[in-house]
Amino acid sequence: MKQIDIHEMKKLQLEILADVADFCDKKDIRYYLCGGSMLGAVRHKGFIPWDDDIDIQMPRPDYNRFIYEYKHPHFDVCCWDLDKNFLCTYAKVSDKRTVLIENSNFGREVGVNIDVFPVDGLPDGEKRIDRTVSKMKALWGLVVCATVKDITKRSTLKKLEITIMRAFYKLFPLQSCFTGLAIRTAQKYPFDNSDKVATLVWGYGKREVISHSTATQYIKADFETYKFNIPADYEDYLGHIYGDYMQLPP
Repeated sequence: MKQIDIHEMKKLQLEILADVADFCDKKDIRYYLCGGSMLGAVRHKGFIPWDDDIDIQMPRPDYNRFIYEYKHPHFDVCCWDLDKNFLCTYAKVSDKRTVLIENSNFGREVGVNIDVFPVDGLPDGEKRIDRTVSKMKALWGLVVCATVKDITKRSTLKKLEITIMRAFYKLFPLQSCFTGLAIRTAQKYPFDNSDKVATLVWGYGKREVISHSTATQYIKADFETYKFNIPADYEDYLGHIYGDYMQLPP
C-alpha cells in the first residue's frame, strides 16, 4: 500500500467535504464548519497551517437524515447507527480507498475522513445545562476508554481510569452499549425546541453551548478553493471556544 503525505491527505479530506457540502445543499440538509475548520475559514481562509482534519456539525434532525441518505462510490458514512461495531459517538465520512492509522481503534477500519458531529438540544436553565453537559462528558468518556490506543501522555488519574475501564470491558464487553447510550441520551431534548444547543457527544463541554440561531443561520465562507457554510454569528461560536480567536497561538 502506498503511503501518502499530509498534503495528499488534506486534498482527499477537501474532496470529501466538497461532496458532502454539495449533497447537503441539494437536499436542504443544514451543516456548517466547526472547531478548527471554522476557525481556519475565518482566520486563514482554509486549513489552519498546522491542522490536519476537517470537522462539520449538523443539527440532529439533519444529521439523522444525512447518515442514512448520503451515498458515494468512494466515500462511506461510518457511524454507530449504521454499524453497532463502530465505537464512536459521531459520524465519519471516510474514503474507502485509504486506511488511516491514528491513536484510536473504533472497532473497524477507517480511511482518511472528515468528522460529522450532531448538535443536540439542551434544557432551560444554566444548572440543568451544566448537569446535562457533565453527564454527557462522562458517557462519551466511557467510549474513549474503549477506543484510545496510546495513553502514555495522559494524566496519572486518566491512565488509572482507562486501565480500570479496560479491565471492566474484558469481563463485560459493553463498549457498543455505552456508545449507544451516549447517542440516545444526547437526544433527550429536541434540537428545534431548544433555545440553547450544543455538540454533546464530543467536544469542548460547556464551551460548545451556543444559541439555536447560531446553529441554524449561515453564510458562505472561503475555505481553500471552495465556499462552505459557517454560522452567520460565527463570533458567538468561536468566542465561546477560543476566546480571542484571531490571535495566533505562540
